[in-house]
Amino acid sequence: MSTLGVVFGAEFVRRMRSRAYIAGSVIGALSIIALTVLPTVLTSVMSGSSRRIVLAGPPALTAAARQALRADYEVTAVVPPFTGTATSAYLDAHRKASALVTIAAERKGLRVDAYVRDPSLVRESLSRDLGHLQLAMALGVPPSRVVADTTVHVDVHDISGRFANPNAADAAKGVAYLFVILLYLAILLNAQAIMTSVAEEKTSRIAELLVAMLDPTQLLAAKILAAAATSFIQLAIWLVVGLGSGRVVAALAPQMATAGSAASSATLLGNVDVAPVEIIALIAFFIVGFAQYGVLYAAAASLINRTEDLGSVAGPLVVPVAFAFVLAIVGLGVPNSPAVVATSMIPLLSPFVMFTRIATSAVPAWQVALSFALDVGAALLFAWLAGKIYRVGLLLYGRPPSLRQVIATLRS
Repeated sequence: MSTLGVVFGAEFVRRMRSRAYIAGSVIGALSIIALTVLPTVLTSVMSGSSRRIVLAGPPALTAAARQALRADYEVTAVVPPFTGTATSAYLDAHRKASALVTIAAERKGLRVDAYVRDPSLVRESLSRDLGHLQLAMALGVPPSRVVADTTVHVDVHDISGRFANPNAADAAKGVAYLFVILLYLAILLNAQAIMTSVAEEKTSRIAELLVAMLDPTQLLAAKILAAAATSFIQLAIWLVVGLGSGRVVAALAPQMATAGSAASSATLLGNVDVAPVEIIALIAFFIVGFAQYGVLYAAAASLINRTEDLGSVAGPLVVPVAFAFVLAIVGLGVPNSPAVVATSMIPLLSPFVMFTRIATSAVPAWQVALSFALDVGAALLFAWLAGKIYRVGLLLYGRPPSLRQVIATLRS
């Protein structure tokens, strides 16, 4: 077996058996379940109480108003015109309602008073829902006719042919958002694990023995490949857990889709079918992205002399990862804007941004090919530069090398 294969096998087994790796995989999976399920449950619980109202007023008005409010509120009780004092105890007695809404007809139109627990929850939605009733009173026609005449049906047609309807587009954005988060975590956590491994080998002087027996370039390549393999396994676990938990939430609580944006996203995520092109894009850009960041982190770690210095070295390398993550989130809304298209061609950024574009829009094939080719070229260039730094840095003890020494190493 080649030296590369031996080192790869040993490093792969060591990382797979690492308690930190196992704990990270389990904690990551549990965190994904929590992020998928908890917002849905909490939104449903919180919105359930905030949507309950008590409606007071003349029977003719409350009957029409109840129908108008049905979209946003659950009317727990309809009472005659209210003359008392609205209190929390009164609302608690009516299934812990969030508000008492009184309506009355006046010369100027409909008068609405809301006695609420949280003033920020009801004003706009009440005005919107009761607007049809106000217009019906002014025109002297049934509210149902006003609703029918003022409701405009809009057929949405995707000119790219990518999505069948707006719900499918929203679902694709939800999946892309999940994938980008997983990509971010997998690259960042595992690249830092490579840095820690290299730093430990150097500070414990094991690196001297390894470099004496093995080619530093092959040693670095084996470490990157082993880390990529284990992180890909971790990423696959997180993907299965994320998509699975989304489907469970959608199956158990489909009524939560109207409870709020978090619940709706979870339900859509559970119903969406991930296209094979998205999985292929995720794998391809994960590999090139991990290769770029992995070699940079390993090279940077070889320059330190104390593990305490890892933070100062890792800090600058986190910036492009975080910047790429932010750009990818922005790209979910405007995947074809000039700025997003341009950054999807820049190495270190494109693994995140281009994947977002692929998941949410129809990207020309030449742009995908160009972005991937640039990423591969950048990964090879970074590997060549990192190999030079790694070869010298592992055997450099005492004072950390200056920038001038690093540049001299790269020129040699």
